[in-house]
Amino acid sequence: MKLKFLGTGAADWAAPDASGEYRRLTSTLLDNSLLIDVTGPALDMLPDGAEVTDVFFTHSHRDHFDPEALRALAPCRVWAHESWADEISGDGLTVTPLKVGEPVRAAGFTLTPLPSNHSTEREYETTLHYLIDKDSVRLLYATDGAWLLNYEYRFIRRLQLDAAVFDATIGDGHDGDYRVFEHNSLPMLRIMTSTLKRTGILKPDAPVFLTHMARTLHPSQAELEKAATPPFVVCFDGLEAEI
Repeated sequence: MKLKFLGTGAADWAAPDASGEYRRLTSTLLDNSLLIDVTGPALDMLPDGAEVTDVFFTHSHRDHFDPEALRALAPCRVWAHESWADEISGDGLTVTPLKVGEPVRAAGFTLTPLPSNHSTEREYETTLHYLIDKDSVRLLYATDGAWLLNYEYRFIRRLQLDAAVFDATIGDGHDGDYRVFEHNSLPMLRIMTSTLKRTGILKPDAPVFLTHMARTLHPSQAELEKAATPPFVVCFDGLEAEI
């Protein structure tokens, strides 16, 4: 399974920071065919030869769901939780509603939607993480959200993950930040990753990819990489990985 991180930033990345560093809004491409979330800036990072047939949305926030960018990918299949899927439309878009815990097949992958600890302006919306399987490789894609909900833990506790992608909105040194109620901090991720490793859910050599980093809550990419220790991989726009 090949991953390309088209964008790795949280919603506050509207432009480069004072140093010139820039992160596009979070979007990830799998095997050049399946896209998780899409915004205009992320489209600039699509590699030559990519043929996006399916787009899966984690939730409806505009830094993850850009209707104009989505329509630029048509024709394609679109997948979103049933609580808001009927609000997506456009020529060439085939929209399929998703139910929590019910796997679907798309672009050679099996994806199981799982509920995440996040919220949107749509009070009725269920936000999602995804358990993704292909060719005996299993990935947990867990952004946005804080921790893992008990339902999600119970779903994956008897499985083994080859890798995980986690929301890492908040960096070190931000104790007391209110965003921990729907986003992860690096201290939270260390605790969670250690637990997933000790319980055998994450394989011993499984990498943990950190994405969705806020401009105001992290130092530079170089400083993050210097401080990171295995299994953490600090993602940047354009990072390619194979698991």
